[in-house]
Amino acid sequence: MNDLKQQTTQSIIWNFMDKVGYQVIALLVGIFTVRLLTPEDFGYIGALAVFTALSTVFVESGFTAALVRRKNNTDKEYTAAFIFNVILSIVLYIILFVSAQAIADYYKMPPLTDLAKVIFLALILNSLTIVQNIILTKKLEFRKLTIANLSGMCASAVITLWMAATGWGYWAIAAQQISQVVVKAILLWIFSPWRPVRIQWSDFKIIREIFSFSFLLIISSTISSIMRYIYNVFIGPRYTTDDLGYYSQANKFHQIPYNVISSSIVGVAYPVLTSLNGSDERQRLYMHKIMRMIAFTIFPVMIGFIAISENFVHVVLTDKWLPILPYFRIMIIGGMFIPFINYYVNLFNVFGKPNLYFITEFSRNALIFILLLVLNDTIMHILYGYIIACVSALLLTIILGKIYIKYNIIDFILQILPSFAMAIVMGVVVWYIPEWLELQYWLELIIQIAAGAVIYLGIASIFKIELINDLIKLIKK
Repeated sequence: MNDLKQQTTQSIIWNFMDKVGYQVIALLVGIFTVRLLTPEDFGYIGALAVFTALSTVFVESGFTAALVRRKNNTDKEYTAAFIFNVILSIVLYIILFVSAQAIADYYKMPPLTDLAKVIFLALILNSLTIVQNIILTKKLEFRKLTIANLSGMCASAVITLWMAATGWGYWAIAAQQISQVVVKAILLWIFSPWRPVRIQWSDFKIIREIFSFSFLLIISSTISSIMRYIYNVFIGPRYTTDDLGYYSQANKFHQIPYNVISSSIVGVAYPVLTSLNGSDERQRLYMHKIMRMIAFTIFPVMIGFIAISENFVHVVLTDKWLPILPYFRIMIIGGMFIPFINYYVNLFNVFGKPNLYFITEFSRNALIFILLLVLNDTIMHILYGYIIACVSALLLTIILGKIYIKYNIIDFILQILPSFAMAIVMGVVVWYIPEWLELQYWLELIIQIAAGAVIYLGIASIFKIELINDLIKLIKK
């Protein structure tokens, strides 16, 4: 038992290092490539994102979830899954290869013809690692997975930055995607002792079992992937390649703060709330506390990001990315609501109502699509629809959740209002600092960040808001 506990603890630590390390490296590489490349370069990559995401869903086909869940997988079953994945990825690549010209014509971007043929090779390379991932995950050998993932990221980072600095343009990003998978695949084959064995046709019955388990998962993942990149598909052929590049990077950078907050606070809250099942009063108090913690962190970060956005672009991204500002700011407003939505989804699972998650996600995606059909005159109108969809999804989760969580809209507003008010005051002051000082951009940015932290925490101290200590305790736990 102690060995299992120690192994589990080590796995959690390595998994945490994997996720954090991956995000840090990706962020640093993203910042440098943004400075070295043009919006047009990122527009080409953004145009292909939906095809890569969809193909990955079909190749993975729920195999990871299904085979990790199965207790006793044989080498023959692993081999059948491996062969099926490789064949499927090759078939999909051939389809995409043949469709490359049509994709380029749809977006009116001729370079996509050759670029797509190279980037889509990652599908075949990824299919070579699915079984290794499953086996190492089942054995809780996250150290090996982390080393493989981060090694791939580091190697691809070096290649990408060199190519971007030497004038390869969008091919630098394509090389990043391919080289990362190649290095990761090589290491996983080295780390995993499993190798394919001789099998018969009857051994492929495992494929039918996997599909029966993962059919709905595939449908759900397909819809989510399409909706995640629906704006790319719509913006690409109707606006310039630069416009798509500006949108893609605004979308990428606005997700970073709320993803970090969701994964840290909400991720820790779920097991704690689950452990409190049967203790309604304690569970209710803890739910309120987590809601206040989310508000206490997300509002100052996102509103502060809006306030410093212009200097952030000047200093970090360079002036060629200034057109990103209106997209970035409007998307941050919508992104403020995402951690609350994620929190409610976790609450649905805590109370054993996962069907509410599907209702919420389906409704939000349907609304995004409807709004896109109505509000599409400009990219800004499209993004206004994004805000409406986020707010509507949050209201829907609160309404649905009231049945089981006993938590209405008034309760929600009362919990988040103090943090929102403090963040607004802080944001207004930080916004006007450049007008008052008129210093160099980098110096203004440092002063803005420092002043924002002092003002927000100072107001919290004056009103004796004790969430700071609670937040520290939660992170430690």
